[in-house]
Amino acid sequence: MKSFLFLISSLLLLVSCKQEQQQSTNTALQTIKPLDSLSKKTAGTKLKTLSPESKKKVGSFDDYQSFEDLMITLESANPYYIQKYADSIDILISTVRENLSEDLKTKPIEARLKLLVTESGLLKDIAKENKPKATELLKANTKLILAYNSLAIQLNELTLAIPEDIEKELLRTTKNLRDSTQILKDEN
Repeated sequence: MKSFLFLISSLLLLVSCKQEQQQSTNTALQTIKPLDSLSKKTAGTKLKTLSPESKKKVGSFDDYQSFEDLMITLESANPYYIQKYADSIDILISTVRENLSEDLKTKPIEARLKLLVTESGLLKDIAKENKPKATELLKANTKLILAYNSLAIQLNELTLAIPEDIEKELLRTTKNLRDSTQILKDEN
Protein backbone atom coordinates (compact mmCIF):
# COMPACT_ATOMS: atom_id res chain seq x y z
CA MET A 1 0.00 0.00 0.00
CA LYS A 2 2.83 2.37 0.85
CA SER A 3 4.47 1.65 -2.47
CA PHE A 4 1.19 2.34 -4.25
CA LEU A 5 0.83 5.75 -2.53
CA PHE A 6 4.48 6.51 -3.29
CA LEU A 7 3.93 5.65 -6.95
CA ILE A 8 0.82 7.85 -7.23
CA SER A 9 2.50 10.81 -5.50
CA SER A 10 5.55 10.46 -7.79
CA LEU A 11 3.28 10.41 -10.81
CA LEU A 12 1.43 13.52 -9.65
CA LEU A 13 4.72 15.28 -9.00
CA LEU A 14 5.98 14.51 -12.53
CA VAL A 15 2.75 15.67 -14.16
CA SER A 16 2.74 18.96 -12.24
CA CYS A 17 6.41 19.65 -13.11
CA LYS A 18 5.73 18.97 -16.78
CA GLN A 19 2.81 21.42 -16.82
CA GLU A 20 4.93 24.10 -15.16
CA GLN A 21 7.69 23.60 -17.74
CA GLN A 22 5.18 23.96 -20.60
CA GLN A 23 3.81 27.16 -19.07
CA SER A 24 7.29 28.67 -18.73
CA THR A 25 8.07 27.72 -22.36
CA ASN A 26 4.83 29.36 -23.52
CA THR A 27 5.60 32.58 -21.66
CA ALA A 28 9.12 32.63 -23.13
CA LEU A 29 7.66 32.34 -26.62
CA GLN A 30 5.18 35.10 -25.88
CA THR A 31 7.95 37.52 -24.84
CA ILE A 32 9.36 37.48 -28.40
CA LYS A 33 6.94 39.88 -30.01
CA PRO A 34 6.06 39.51 -33.66
CA LEU A 35 7.29 42.31 -35.89
CA ASP A 36 4.87 45.20 -36.17
CA SER A 37 4.40 47.00 -39.48
CA LEU A 38 3.35 50.16 -37.62
CA SER A 39 6.47 50.32 -35.45
CA LYS A 40 8.28 53.64 -35.40
CA LYS A 41 11.73 52.14 -34.75
CA THR A 42 14.23 52.77 -37.53
CA ALA A 43 17.97 52.38 -37.98
CA GLY A 44 18.59 56.08 -37.35
CA THR A 45 21.60 56.22 -39.67
CA LYS A 46 21.43 58.62 -42.60
CA LEU A 47 22.55 57.76 -46.12
CA LYS A 48 25.37 59.69 -47.76
CA THR A 49 24.38 61.35 -51.01
CA LEU A 50 26.34 61.03 -54.19
CA SER A 51 28.03 64.07 -55.67
CA PRO A 52 26.59 65.41 -58.94
CA GLU A 53 29.57 63.94 -60.83
CA SER A 54 28.97 60.53 -59.26
CA LYS A 55 25.27 60.71 -60.10
CA LYS A 56 26.17 61.41 -63.73
CA LYS A 57 28.59 58.48 -63.70
CA VAL A 58 26.03 55.97 -62.38
CA GLY A 59 22.95 57.74 -63.78
CA SER A 60 22.64 55.44 -66.77
CA PHE A 61 23.17 52.37 -64.59
CA ASP A 62 19.56 51.26 -63.90
CA ASP A 63 20.54 48.52 -61.46
CA TYR A 64 22.34 51.05 -59.29
CA GLN A 65 19.34 53.37 -59.36
CA SER A 66 17.06 50.56 -58.15
CA PHE A 67 19.61 49.66 -55.48
CA GLU A 68 19.85 53.27 -54.31
CA ASP A 69 16.04 53.61 -54.20
CA LEU A 70 15.74 50.51 -52.04
CA MET A 71 18.50 51.76 -49.73
CA ILE A 72 16.56 55.02 -49.31
CA THR A 73 13.52 52.92 -48.40
CA LEU A 74 15.52 50.84 -45.92
CA GLU A 75 16.91 53.99 -44.30
CA SER A 76 13.48 54.82 -42.87
CA ALA A 77 12.10 51.28 -42.67
CA ASN A 78 11.00 49.62 -39.45
CA PRO A 79 12.00 46.01 -38.62
CA TYR A 80 8.89 44.58 -40.32
CA TYR A 81 9.78 46.12 -43.69
CA ILE A 82 13.49 45.46 -43.23
CA GLN A 83 12.59 41.78 -43.02
CA LYS A 84 10.40 42.05 -46.13
CA TYR A 85 13.09 43.78 -48.21
CA ALA A 86 16.07 41.66 -47.09
CA ASP A 87 15.87 39.31 -50.09
CA SER A 88 15.42 42.16 -52.55
CA ILE A 89 18.41 44.14 -51.34
CA ASP A 90 20.60 41.04 -51.45
CA ILE A 91 19.61 40.36 -55.07
CA LEU A 92 20.07 44.01 -56.09
CA ILE A 93 23.55 44.23 -54.59
CA SER A 94 24.58 41.05 -56.42
CA THR A 95 23.16 42.45 -59.66
CA VAL A 96 25.00 45.76 -59.24
CA ARG A 97 28.23 43.91 -58.54
CA GLU A 98 27.88 41.70 -61.62
CA ASN A 99 26.86 44.49 -64.01
CA LEU A 100 29.31 47.14 -62.84
CA SER A 101 30.77 49.17 -65.70
CA GLU A 102 34.46 48.77 -66.48
CA ASP A 103 35.45 52.28 -65.41
CA LEU A 104 33.98 51.62 -61.95
CA LYS A 105 35.67 48.24 -61.50
CA THR A 106 38.43 49.45 -59.24
CA LYS A 107 39.74 47.69 -56.17
CA PRO A 108 38.21 50.15 -53.68
CA ILE A 109 34.76 49.92 -55.31
CA GLU A 110 35.00 46.12 -55.49
CA ALA A 111 35.96 46.00 -51.81
CA ARG A 112 32.95 48.15 -50.85
CA LEU A 113 30.65 45.95 -52.91
CA LYS A 114 32.02 42.82 -51.21
CA LEU A 115 31.29 44.44 -47.85
CA LEU A 116 27.75 45.20 -49.02
CA VAL A 117 27.29 41.59 -50.15
CA THR A 118 28.45 40.38 -46.73
CA GLU A 119 26.19 42.75 -44.78
CA SER A 120 23.16 42.02 -46.95
CA GLY A 121 23.78 38.28 -46.53
CA LEU A 122 23.83 38.70 -42.75
CA LEU A 123 20.63 40.74 -42.90
CA LYS A 124 19.02 38.10 -45.08
CA ASP A 125 20.02 35.33 -42.63
CA ILE A 126 18.55 37.23 -39.68
CA ALA A 127 15.37 37.97 -41.64
CA LYS A 128 14.90 34.28 -42.50
CA GLU A 129 14.82 33.24 -38.84
CA ASN A 130 11.47 31.97 -37.57
CA LYS A 131 10.91 34.93 -35.25
CA PRO A 132 13.69 37.47 -35.78
CA LYS A 133 14.31 40.05 -33.09
CA ALA A 134 13.63 43.63 -34.06
CA THR A 135 16.89 44.82 -32.50
CA GLU A 136 18.95 42.36 -34.54
CA LEU A 137 17.24 43.47 -37.76
CA LEU A 138 17.88 47.13 -36.92
CA LYS A 139 21.56 46.44 -36.15
CA ALA A 140 22.02 44.54 -39.41
CA ASN A 141 20.24 47.31 -41.32
CA THR A 142 22.49 49.93 -39.72
CA LYS A 143 25.58 47.97 -40.77
CA LEU A 144 24.18 47.72 -44.31
CA ILE A 145 23.59 51.48 -44.42
CA LEU A 146 27.14 52.12 -43.18
CA ALA A 147 28.49 49.83 -45.91
CA TYR A 148 26.43 51.74 -48.49
CA ASN A 149 27.78 55.04 -47.12
CA SER A 150 31.28 53.67 -47.57
CA LEU A 151 30.49 52.86 -51.21
CA ALA A 152 28.98 56.32 -51.76
CA ILE A 153 32.07 58.00 -50.32
CA GLN A 154 34.30 55.87 -52.53
CA LEU A 155 32.23 56.71 -55.64
CA ASN A 156 32.45 60.40 -54.77
CA GLU A 157 36.23 60.16 -54.37
CA LEU A 158 36.58 58.24 -57.60
CA THR A 159 34.68 60.81 -59.65
CA LEU A 160 36.56 63.68 -58.04
CA ALA A 161 39.95 62.23 -58.83
CA ILE A 162 39.93 59.94 -61.83
CA PRO A 163 43.62 59.20 -62.53
CA GLU A 164 43.27 59.89 -66.27
CA ASP A 165 41.78 63.32 -65.61
CA ILE A 166 44.49 64.13 -63.09
CA GLU A 167 47.16 63.11 -65.56
CA LYS A 168 45.63 65.27 -68.30
CA GLU A 169 45.42 68.22 -65.92
CA LEU A 170 49.05 67.76 -64.89
CA LEU A 171 50.11 67.61 -68.54
CA ARG A 172 48.19 70.83 -69.28
CA THR A 173 49.74 72.54 -66.26
CA THR A 174 53.22 71.40 -67.29
CA LYS A 175 52.63 72.64 -70.84
CA ASN A 176 51.39 75.99 -69.54
CA LEU A 177 54.47 76.30 -67.32
CA ARG A 178 56.77 75.53 -70.24
CA ASP A 179 54.98 78.05 -72.43
CA SER A 180 55.19 80.75 -69.77
CA THR A 181 58.89 80.08 -69.11
CA GLN A 182 59.55 80.15 -72.86
CA ILE A 183 57.81 83.52 -73.12
CA LEU A 184 59.91 84.85 -70.24
CA LYS A 185 63.12 83.62 -71.90
CA ASP A 186 62.12 85.22 -75.20
CA GLU A 187 61.45 88.55 -73.48
CA ASN A 188 64.86 88.55 -71.79
